[in-house]
Amino acid sequence: MTLAATLPPRTGSRLERRKARTRTAIIAAAADLFSVAGFEATSMLQIAERADTGVGTLYGYFRSKEDVLREVLREHSAIAVERYRAAVDDETPALDRLCMAIETFAGYLRDHRTLLRAALNTPAGAESGAQPGDWVVTVFAQMIGGGMETGDLRPVPAETAARALVSTCVDAMLGMGVWRGHEDAPETIPALVAMARACLRP
Repeated sequence: MTLAATLPPRTGSRLERRKARTRTAIIAAAADLFSVAGFEATSMLQIAERADTGVGTLYGYFRSKEDVLREVLREHSAIAVERYRAAVDDETPALDRLCMAIETFAGYLRDHRTLLRAALNTPAGAESGAQPGDWVVTVFAQMIGGGMETGDLRPVPAETAARALVSTCVDAMLGMGVWRGHEDAPETIPALVAMARACLRP
């Protein structure tokens, strides 16, 4: 799935559809430019030109380049979530669902690490203390708690285990601390999944 695939269905007025197309074009243009040139080297003018719109129009949708970056990451995150949902169903065992979630989250971090680092280095990101995957802690904790209730996962402090899994994924995929130099190793994500499976198997 691509960012262009997130274009909303053909509903609403002609103006609403045109605004939705323009917004999608801006996000897709920014994603391409950020990936090729980098966040710092990309200007709002370049984004507007790539999206075939005016700079004034661009600022009508986003107040700053940082806002565009956050929306690009939100779109990428939504795509990763849809990929995960397509890979599991109600019959998937709790441990397998959690391991698939870890693999998906780690892959998202790896694929978008440059943009995530840029987001963390923006004033808004630094002031908020936001970390990639804050919301994932809640999801992982719910998955672990549900798996323990059914006896499919070993009893552990669910939120602590979720935080440990998320922080390990973030450190590993962004090459932080002891993971520096291992972020692109092909065995890193499978090893993270294997660790979680070994620790949480009943």
